Amino acid sequence: TVQEIFLFFSVLLCTQPSLHTAYPCQSVCYLHTVSITQVTMGEGEPAPAATPPAIKIFISGNSGSKEISTSQQKITMIMKSLGIAMDVVDIAAPGTEEQRDFMRAGAKKKDGQRFALPPQLFNGEKYCGDYDDFDVANEDDELEEFLGIPRKTPKAVPAKPEDETKPEAENAEKVAAAEGAPAEAVPTEGAPAEAAPTEGSPTEAPIVDAAPAEEAPTEAAS
Repeated sequence: TVQEIFLFFSVLLCTQPSLHTAYPCQSVCYLHTVSITQVTMGEGEPAPAATPPAIKIFISGNSGSKEISTSQQKITMIMKSLGIAMDVVDIAAPGTEEQRDFMRAGAKKKDGQRFALPPQLFNGEKYCGDYDDFDVANEDDELEEFLGIPRKTPKAVPAKPEDETKPEAENAEKVAAAEGAPAEAVPTEGAPAEAAPTEGSPTEAPIVDAAPAEEAPTEAAS
């Protein structure tokens, strides 16, 4: 490194005065250059981003279960497509007994199982879940949260159901219709009012039912 070179030449000049006497300018200029390089090197450079730990996936390479084999393949395929670092551990391989015991001790087992079966996912010492948990998190776009790693892309915002958007559209239509509806005309001054009936104007005579007149008695015939 630069620091080691600087120390080497410092010791060399101290132990060999003849070099300093023979080449005073060159040695002083060289040490000055080395010291400047040592000070300025690394300044202004951003610190490298911390690499997230690889997700450990426990699988079984010789499993006779088609369901287990399919689940393992799907997990590794999705992880590769998303560029997530992973460490695949085959608990069926020789010499992985310690890893197998670690998986069985930390993973959850389903009803009727003697031990937890692969595939199982861990983030370091922390247990993440099995294939069912992985599949649900992937469908809900929460895979990074499930694995405990930073997100690479923003989470998608789900669209509103049609039932929620219909009332909003109806309210918007009502407001627009109310704003565009013509207002009722207000009577202005000077407008002709309805003519009131004047005196002397013929009025309709009330109809009176005529009562039948009684017949006058006639003189008796002689």
